[in-house]
Amino acid sequence: MIHLALHGYVDPEIPDRSALVFAPQPQPTDDGLLQIREIKEPPSQCQLGHALCLQHRRRPVGEEGVASIVNAFIEAGSQSVVSTLWELEDHATAHLMTAFYDHLGRRAEKSVALRQAQLEMLNSGAPPYYWAGFVLAGNPRGSLFPAPALNLTSRGSR
Repeated sequence: MIHLALHGYVDPEIPDRSALVFAPQPQPTDDGLLQIREIKEPPSQCQLGHALCLQHRRRPVGEEGVASIVNAFIEAGSQSVVSTLWELEDHATAHLMTAFYDHLGRRAEKSVALRQAQLEMLNSGAPPYYWAGFVLAGNPRGSLFPAPALNLTSRGSR
């Protein structure tokens, strides 16, 4: 599972230049951008196959741009991606993500966990602006944590 809380940049003319924006490192070869082309072709040691990538963008990148970034993670092997469609307020996002992870920790399916977290926000009176922008792409089923193995023993009495 990967949780990213950062800005996104969309290049509408050359979509593969769209990127997630990290703080640049001191090495001259690192520009701080994780571009779509880099997400689609991760280094061989990168294992995205079982990742749930969570992205929170602080500025709107447009539905088309979000789709490009989300699709890059799916193409790279992520099973699911939760992303946002518009700029969000930090405190409400933290509340929603805490509830989301709480439901995931209780072995809820990914789609159920997100829905329950959003319903909690709705029931708290938070306007849709604070929670409705979260969407799940990819496989909505399955829990991130496998159910514990049952160790059933039977005792026979004679």
